[in-house]
Amino acid sequence: MRTKSYLYRFHQANRRFSWVLVAAMGILVTTGLCQKPDAPTLPQKPLRERLLERALKGDADAQFDLAKGYEGGRYGLIQDYSQAKHWYEEAANQGEPFAEASLGIFYGAGKGVKQDYVLAYKWLDRSSSHLTGADRDTVVEMRDSIGRRMTPSQLESARHAASVGKALPKN
Repeated sequence: MRTKSYLYRFHQANRRFSWVLVAAMGILVTTGLCQKPDAPTLPQKPLRERLLERALKGDADAQFDLAKGYEGGRYGLIQDYSQAKHWYEEAANQGEPFAEASLGIFYGAGKGVKQDYVLAYKWLDRSSSHLTGADRDTVVEMRDSIGRRMTPSQLESARHAASVGKALPKN
């Protein structure tokens, strides 16, 4: 009897160990700790290169991020307002509201461009039409501040420019 009892207990312990082993192997396989990679991993390209690739393909978010990088000298880019304006325009022409607002700020302050209140108002107005909440309120305040510096004919031109060819907001 004693032998049977010992063998029975040994068998039960082995079954429990087998289930624990199976569970542990499942965890290792699903987490990838036990998988052999198919190919060696290559180092990832710098962010500026990845942004440029996406921006050149027409990705408005990448165009906006690239513009911010050029404006502030981020992501390993040299500060270049001309490049920043170019990429803000690319994104703004696709209806990216923060790029539109950034262009309005550029033109309103004469940052890297000739100061132009009509263009500043136009881009800020377009941006405000795509935003909601506090973001919209801030852009409207900037737009109205620019509008107070304009003559009535400039204001009319700016409102017309903002309404003509308005880009659709991004989805």
